[in-house]
Amino acid sequence: MDPGTFATKPVDVRRARDHRAMWQVTVLCSGCAEETEVVVEDLDDVEREACPCDYSYVVLSVAGFEPVYAEGGELIVLAPRDDLPLAA
Repeated sequence: MDPGTFATKPVDVRRARDHRAMWQVTVLCSGCAEETEVVVEDLDDVEREACPCDYSYVVLSVAGFEPVYAEGGELIVLAPRDDLPLAA
């Protein structure tokens, strides 16, 4: 057997992925009306937060959230196209 091959299936040494629920919450400040998106593990955390203007947040929407981790990639810059007409 080659030294680079395994006799059995390799064992993953990383811990199992933690599947805690994450929430993406859109909030609106009740004072300055600034809209912000936050990601929290517990929805009660939103109630404890305050806007920098010292007013509380109002929840506009809540959605489930699962982060995506990319191992690598390539940034592709697209050239602008001047030959297309502008939208009306």
